Amino acid sequence: MDDEKSRLDRVIEAAGDRVSRVGQEVAQSPVVTATRDRAGAVAQRAQRVALSQLQVATREDVARLQASLDRIEAAVSDLARKPPSERPKPRSRPKPADQG
Repeated sequence: MDDEKSRLDRVIEAAGDRVSRVGQEVAQSPVVTATRDRAGAVAQRAQRVALSQLQVATREDVARLQASLDRIEAAVSDLARKPPSERPKPRSRPKPADQG
């Protein structure tokens, strides 16, 4: 029984070694390497195309929005410091005409 088990262990070990060698040979194959490189390049191109289709704000867009926000905050702050008598009156909305 021990002899059979040791044979089985040797066969399993030999098979594992063979699988490992074949894996290394495949990984070093020029065809596999070229295919892997092409696949990586295609993936990068696809990612660039996908990102170009998104409407992502640029740094300039963010800077313009920040400047606008700063101006609005300054105007609100100025209004808050003025006494109520100096504040502009709220705009009145036109009343809708009777439709009846």
